Amino acid sequence: MTYKKSEYQWATDYILEYSPQINTIAEIGSRDGVDTIFLSELFQTKNNYIFEADPNLIDGINKNLKNHDYKSNYEVFNIALGNENKEVDFLSVDKEKYNNLGVGSLFEINFHNREKSDPDFNRESVQKKVQVELKKYSSLKLETPDLIAMDVQGAELDVLKGFENLLKKVKFIISESSISENYIGGSTFLEMHKYLKNNFKLLINSRYGKNNFKLNVDAYKYKLSEKKMYQPDFNVLYINKNLV
Repeated sequence: MTYKKSEYQWATDYILEYSPQINTIAEIGSRDGVDTIFLSELFQTKNNYIFEADPNLIDGINKNLKNHDYKSNYEVFNIALGNENKEVDFLSVDKEKYNNLGVGSLFEINFHNREKSDPDFNRESVQKKVQVELKKYSSLKLETPDLIAMDVQGAELDVLKGFENLLKKVKFIISESSISENYIGGSTFLEMHKYLKNNFKLLINSRYGKNNFKLNVDAYKYKLSEKKMYQPDFNVLYINKNLV
């Protein structure tokens, strides 16, 4: 089975332009494993690490892998990645209350910043606690990924910090992000960008393409605004400055 669609497909041409050789991928916040399969086929990788904190989604990942014609090594980890090693409560989606199982998080979904016309405005919680292991990537003794593909619903900054010194060896980082605080207490684009900008360059974003200046302007305007309303999520692609 070949997966031809991926939420990261928009970024792959840019990765190939700068570094066609990607040996190891870490997909963090996988949900279904489909993106890892797509990326591994495209780059012909040797190692593929799939991280998913929600135990309710692991069977689906393994099912997709089983239906896939293996061409490289896949390892599935039912843990959350962060900046500490400890047990934590992961907020899994209650499928009886919400049909998007991919928005589970270490943080509570912020339904309070929505417009009144939004069906989710002030919605009651759709998440339920599940105890999981939280680990720093640096503590796992795995290969350093050439590519991080991350969709962790507000935990972006903590995940990156958990790589510690290994992060400087990563070639590319694709991550979902947001200007607004879409998860209560979760990190925003400006916080993640500030952490990465010394060693990584923002190459492109799915909101404005290569116009990263406009994205930064939007983010700073939002920071200074009094009305902190919901802004849709988007994806960003960072490249290690050593490759530029």
